[in-house]
Amino acid sequence: MSYHNEYESFRSSIPLKKIIVDSDGTKGWRIYDSGPKNIKSPLICLPPVSGTADIFFKQILSLSAKGYRVISAESPVYWNINDWCCGFKKLLDYLELNKVHIFGASLENVSIDDEMIEAIDFMVERLESLSQSELASRLTINCVNSYVQPHKMGDLPITLIDVFDDYALSPFVREEMYKCYPNAKLGHLKNGGNFPYLSRSAEVNLHLQIHLRQFEGTEFSSRHF
Repeated sequence: MSYHNEYESFRSSIPLKKIIVDSDGTKGWRIYDSGPKNIKSPLICLPPVSGTADIFFKQILSLSAKGYRVISAESPVYWNINDWCCGFKKLLDYLELNKVHIFGASLENVSIDDEMIEAIDFMVERLESLSQSELASRLTINCVNSYVQPHKMGDLPITLIDVFDDYALSPFVREEMYKCYPNAKLGHLKNGGNFPYLSRSAEVNLHLQIHLRQFEGTEFSSRHF
């Protein structure tokens, strides 16, 4: 893999931490935390169903080198959305974080090039590292009929990073997402495959920096100068 050395550098320089958030010691979040620890509004990356915390290694390496605090957080086994949200809140409390910036990812298209193939190979490796219960719980939550109430997020700055590839999701779902967040800024990539944060990391990182720039100089800044 062309970025094998980059990944090995990431693993050797940034430790994987396990943080227990429940009283019986069974719910352990796996996180990578890079950048200045005095930053209390970091960027938190949340992997999709098939991903692990290290899939965002390109964002962690690039952005932390520019002074951003970046945390990639992989949840333990939760079987419903409410439990997941409660666990995430406990994680933030443990890290003493009140307000954070969230970068979430989902699956997208089917057209591929060499960089996308490498990204897919890497994601397959990470998928195979998940236990049966971890994968089953994620699929369960992913398939539960639920709805985010967009009107409660109207005051939050949101950026949707999208690709122009053919979608595995229907155009209807894509348009519905746009309708839910009419005031969101759009960061379009010409292509990027299922995992643009790997195959088009430079472009994704640029859009993340543009989004975070509006908070610089405030208490919600993710960056130390």
